[in-house]
Amino acid sequence: MINLSNKSPNFPDSSRKIGVFPALKKRRQHQSNIWFFDSPKNNKRLIITSDLAFMHLVILEGDVSVTRYHVNPEPINTNVEGVQKDISIGAYVYRGNALEWWDFKRLQNKKDVNKQNASDSYFKTIAAASSLATYHVKTDVDLKGQEILFDNWLTLCAAITRCRGHFLGREATIFSERLALQHAVTLENLLTIPSIDVAYMLAVVALALQNGSLRCNLNSQLINRQTLLSRRES
Repeated sequence: MINLSNKSPNFPDSSRKIGVFPALKKRRQHQSNIWFFDSPKNNKRLIITSDLAFMHLVILEGDVSVTRYHVNPEPINTNVEGVQKDISIGAYVYRGNALEWWDFKRLQNKKDVNKQNASDSYFKTIAAASSLATYHVKTDVDLKGQEILFDNWLTLCAAITRCRGHFLGREATIFSERLALQHAVTLENLLTIPSIDVAYMLAVVALALQNGSLRCNLNSQLINRQTLLSRRES
């Protein structure tokens, strides 16, 4: 069900060395909160410079259609309708073979969207299409009703990160054997199996939810020991 036969490197690697001080300098320039986030989906540590972007991207960790995402890519110099300029995008999202450009903007409690923002969105939509991508603006309104999903993926990502670099093969085997016998089990049922490491088993469950081989209700119920987990039929 899930291949965890090899452990990830147990030592710090370059993907987790990030520039903390440049990010803090930007914070002094009145930017939003800065999040230093270990992303299991990308297998690297990210700097995310707004609460809005952070929430949207954490939710992406559980989207099985998304293979990876890249935050704050370098500005692109492009020509649209005879106008040459550099454009900045909040994130690249890779959904299978499709590429999406994402920006993050707050709309709630704003009476209107000014002409400059509308022009910027139009320019980026055309530029994205010329790069065989689609442009999307993700807002605070889009997050309505996803608060529990966000909270759950914060918990699940933390479970994966805590066990990074550890061998999970034993718990993964026990997990697969239990799900082969039972279509559905509670999380309590898995965490109370004798002799397992609870943290490792929780990480195995989180990874299985992330890769889509396991499912449960993450949209309207906070994950807990009574959460019902079921294998996804192929």
